[in-house]
This record gives sequence, C-alpha cells and structure tokens, in this order.
Amino acid sequence: MSDETDSMGQKTILAVEDDAVSLMILVNLLEDMGHLVFKAENGQEAIDIVEKEAMKIDVIVLDKAMPVMDGIGVVEELKHIPQALNIPIVMVTGSTEPDEVKEGIDAGVFYYLTKPYAEDVFLSVITSALKESERRGLIQNEIEKQQTGFKYINDANFTIKRIDEAEDLARFLANCFPNPAKAYLGLYNLLLNAIEHGNLEVGYDDKTMLMTNNSWEEEINFRQESPKYEDRVVRVAIQRTDEKVNVQITDEGKGFNWSNYMDIDPSRALDIHGRGIAQANKVCFDTVEYNDEGNSVTVTSQIQPTLKW
Repeated sequence: MSDETDSMGQKTILAVEDDAVSLMILVNLLEDMGHLVFKAENGQEAIDIVEKEAMKIDVIVLDKAMPVMDGIGVVEELKHIPQALNIPIVMVTGSTEPDEVKEGIDAGVFYYLTKPYAEDVFLSVITSALKESERRGLIQNEIEKQQTGFKYINDANFTIKRIDEAEDLARFLANCFPNPAKAYLGLYNLLLNAIEHGNLEVGYDDKTMLMTNNSWEEEINFRQESPKYEDRVVRVAIQRTDEKVNVQITDEGKGFNWSNYMDIDPSRALDIHGRGIAQANKVCFDTVEYNDEGNSVTVTSQIQPTLKW
C-alpha cells in the first residue's frame, strides 16, 4: 500500500463484476489497499446494494459488459438515487473502442480502466476517484451550510496562487450559482487547470506520468515553491445579476489550444485525466468561452430564463 493510499484511511468501495475470477482479483486489489468492499455480480444486484448502502459507498468500480443490467444501465439507474449522485464511478471494460468509451464518459463515468490493467494504473485511478469522492462530500456539506447571503454578491475579484486556494475559492464561488454542486465541479477543474497547466506549466503528458507514478502532488508542491513560478497568480472575477452569473478565470501562463478539450476526445478517453474542461462545458455551465490565447476562460450560468415576447 502506498503512503498516499494509507493516508486516506479505509474507504468503502462497491465492486461490480459478473466474472467470478475477475471479481476476486478486483476485490483482492481493493482489500490490499486497505478498503472495505461490497460485491455485486450483476447490474441489478449493484443497484439493490446502492439503494440500501449509498451513504457508506465512496466509489463504485463497475464492469461494462454484464448480464441482467450492463454498466451503462447501472450508471443511468444511479441517477435516480439521490444519495448516489456524488459517488464517482470507475468503469472497467475489455473494449478499447473510442466510441464505447465515450458513451460511458458522456453518461457520467468518472474514469475508465481497460482489461487487463496494470496494478499501478489501477492504484492511481482508485486513489484519484477516492479523492474526488472526498472532495464532493466536503463541498456538498459546505453548500448545505453556507448558501444564505451569496445572492447579495454582485461583483467581486480574487487572486490565488496555490491548488488548495483553488479548492477554497471554487467552494466559495459555487454558492453564487443556481446549482452549486455542478458549479463547484466546473470551477475547481478550471481553476486547477489555470494553476497546474497555465502558471506551473505541467504538460498533459507530464501529468499522465505523474499521476501514474502517484507523484503529481509532490511535483505540484515543488513547482509552487520554485522561484520560476511562485509569483504567478490566477485572477478571478465574478459578476452576478438577476439573470445570470459570470466568472472569468485568467492565468499568467502561455495559453493552450483549448478547442481540443471542449469535448471528450475519444483518443484520450482512456486517459486518467483530461476531462475537466469538457465536463465544465457539457455539464456544469451554460457556456464556457476561452480567449484566443487560451489563458482566460469565462463561464456563465443562467439564473432564470429570459422571457421572449
């Protein structure tokens, strides 16, 4: 067990797999990581467990091809269980067809794993999903506590430098949106992108390697203290009217070709990261617009529909 996994403490994971040998391997890997495991051998059994135990489950690891109800069917059914809406889903598949992978991601799958998977990749994906589960739980608790008063914010400006500040600011700003939980996910991803890829210049391939090696956090901390990057800031401006909320996020990086990331690219669908901008664009906000350089993005959510006469 890695130090990073150990520091997270024991979590509860639902493993769903119709093949007995594959299920045994999956359960052994998860238990070796120190986690409790619920087991299901088909999709309907998984739904039955979630309906009873959703508040205990941190992550669902789900086979795509199963009898009774397949993985996509499970994902769609989970959307009707309110307590399950914040549970990240890792889908396991034997197919590497981009369109099939894209289907799952569009349905709401957090990560994809292809069989056979290497143990280090499995560890990295599960750790990332557990961190996301923890983050979603924290923001939901904060939203429930702090929603009063935010409707009075009209204009405000903020400056941040570090990843932990991005999380705090995303949590704060999300309360100004009509759907705070969705807004938080999008804001956090875009703020993270501005710091990580913009100001700290961590490239896409670099992040893939760092996450696979479970050294992403160490590298981010190193760069945040480096003289080359430590003075760079991300500027954030929010404007709120009776009709809509706008947030502009601007970093001091070189920019990037944002058009490649506004939708899920099937060629990157199996990567363990790289979906934050597409999620923001497709799920979290009404519009997401970058400047030409790619170092400034503005998101908008409508508060109420504009009347058309």
